[in-house]
Amino acid sequence: MLRSLEQERANYAWKCIQEVKNLNNEETEKKYRSYVRRASTLIQINGLGNTLAFYKSKKDEAYDLLYEHINKWFKKQFKSQDNILNWIISEKTSIIDVFRITKEIIALLNWMKRFAEAELRGEEIE
Repeated sequence: MLRSLEQERANYAWKCIQEVKNLNNEETEKKYRSYVRRASTLIQINGLGNTLAFYKSKKDEAYDLLYEHINKWFKKQFKSQDNILNWIISEKTSIIDVFRITKEIIALLNWMKRFAEAELRGEEIE
């Protein structure tokens, strides 16, 4: 079946949000919802690499999930075995490639944000 990239993004985003919801952990839901709502802005301000490194540095289930969801999408879409952070810092990766990936991740996050707001519990957590 032929599906558009937009449909694939929406489907993947839906599955990610359902994974968080199925944890049945209200605190993680609230945090994830908050983090995914801010993710695009953080990426635009700090860059994809810095944002992902920040997520990776946090010892928090919601940050871990968001990082892994982004990483899995990267691996699927760009047919890479590499972790997204390793790929970004690789000598073989051009700035053009990073811009292309950043644009794709932000497009995915737009779907994730919509579904998180619709499906996950909670208000904004700072």
